[in-house]
Amino acid sequence: MAKEKLRVLLVEDNPIDAMIVKKILQRDNAFEYEVVHLVSGEDALLKLENWPYDIMLLDYNLPKKNGLETLKEIKARNIEMPIVMITGQGDEQLAVTLIKEGAFDYLPKKENYQDSVPLMIRKTMMEFRAKLEREKLQKEIALKKEELEKTNAKLMELDRMKSDFVANVAHELKTPLTIIKGNLDNINQGFAGEVRLKQKEILGDVFKIINRLSRLVNDLLDLSKIESGKMELNREGLDIVALAGEVIKTFETLADGKKIGLAKEFPEKAVTVNADKDKLTQVFINLIGNAVKFTDKGSVTVRIIELQGEVQVEIQDTGPGIPQDQADKIFDKFARVVAEKKEGTGLGLPIAKDIIALHKGRIRVESQSGKGSRFIFIMPK
Repeated sequence: MAKEKLRVLLVEDNPIDAMIVKKILQRDNAFEYEVVHLVSGEDALLKLENWPYDIMLLDYNLPKKNGLETLKEIKARNIEMPIVMITGQGDEQLAVTLIKEGAFDYLPKKENYQDSVPLMIRKTMMEFRAKLEREKLQKEIALKKEELEKTNAKLMELDRMKSDFVANVAHELKTPLTIIKGNLDNINQGFAGEVRLKQKEILGDVFKIINRLSRLVNDLLDLSKIESGKMELNREGLDIVALAGEVIKTFETLADGKKIGLAKEFPEKAVTVNADKDKLTQVFINLIGNAVKFTDKGSVTVRIIELQGEVQVEIQDTGPGIPQDQADKIFDKFARVVAEKKEGTGLGLPIAKDIIALHKGRIRVESQSGKGSRFIFIMPK
């Protein structure tokens, strides 16, 4: 295999030292050296104007323009090349100064120092190339970071536009839905004439659709408030045990109709939390409502456990459960993980998660396909 060619610029005013360095490099097998010998810093600067070199060996003690002055001028011209300074023996302070000014390394000019030149060149070239590779990688990372930041800014702007659009559409739908529902209610009560049985059945189906649309609109409005940071909490000290009991009562008829149990395991005393009653009620409605809706046999259990400085709430059901690979998606917006045929907006759980987060709490689900689910949220008192 052919050896790599390395162009070396040797700046040394002592011809004997220069000759020894050349001979030693000729015997070295690491590279095929092309050595150009110059005797002054001025000559080196002129040479570098027209011809690039891989490495420079620069003696400090040069006539007229010394090694430090030459080094500074080379760096001022932004010439990318490792420079090894050859310094007087024992002049460590000067070596430190040279390194600070841009020398890549230094080699003390002691007896037989020339024998160390090949090793110094190999070491310097390896470290210099590694440095160039690091700098290239850092530039690529910086460029990618900039691109990602720009992309993220665009996505955030698109997300804001989406949220604004959803909020505007929801607001536009809310008023006409309210009017339609009010007028249909008047018709249903007979204010526009006698309503026959078949007409009542049709009106009942229409009410179901309108109520479903109203829930969707309300969920969209809640979601837009949360995403825009406009949802505010009206905190108060409230008994979470009593609140959960009130919500459970609203689902008793539905549970009885499905012939499933609706149990509660509560502490005997009140458990007070500092929370927004309406928002916390919404969380209970979403979680208990889902549990009852997706459970066709067995039971739903609501459990409250008082902890040190916190309260843990569990809603456990014997429904179909959630496949393990889909459990992480359950709190995603518009996700429909289980029982796609069930009615719903797909927003209940994400909204519940966000409300709990606003209260500085946390929520998770434990579930297995075919073995039911247990939703757990923990809130500070």
